[in-house]
Amino acid sequence: MVTHDPIREARAATARGDYQFAITVLRPLAESGNGDAQYELGFLALTECELISGHEAFSLFMKAAQSGHVDAMYHLATFPDFISEPFRSPLSEEDTWQWLMRAAEGGCVQAQRDAGASFATGEWREERVPQDLPAAVAWYRRAAEAGHADAQYNLASMLVDGEGCDRDLSAAREWLRRAVAGGYEYAEGLLAHLDSLQEDLDGRNSDG
Repeated sequence: MVTHDPIREARAATARGDYQFAITVLRPLAESGNGDAQYELGFLALTECELISGHEAFSLFMKAAQSGHVDAMYHLATFPDFISEPFRSPLSEEDTWQWLMRAAEGGCVQAQRDAGASFATGEWREERVPQDLPAAVAWYRRAAEAGHADAQYNLASMLVDGEGCDRDLSAAREWLRRAVAGGYEYAEGLLAHLDSLQEDLDGRNSDG
């Protein structure tokens, strides 16, 4: 039995560039308070679709976020400037940081990766945040465990250097293998370096 899923139909329409159909499906659902529809309708403004303004997209993301939609929270945190309108997010940098952390805590994998990066560098957008390397490791790990290849690479890098955690080359190698398997080619260089270090270590042990 085939079930009717309007959100999935709208996503499929968006993927093939039929934005008008997607809007026709999503708008009544969004107006009735459906958080998924609000998010998908707002997300159209971040595609090639010119039928949804930045101002409307921000409003839709805010409504969805306030109802608990973690991806909408993330897009509030990272909302771009719409120069052609013009429109920019009215949120302060502190507000966007709070939305990022809510999204990360709610399970948004990209937000978890971004939180890890911010705690690792002490930077968020144009502002500073307290650098916290153990927190960076923890957020990278959550995103890595969810399959985020860039987070897997960054977690491995911190494990190699013992930044915010105990040095663990074995765990680092495993995360790098996962990153490479996920298509993150940049991880291949560090993985090869670790393999070379291990071979040198094994050779010294056998000589001894």
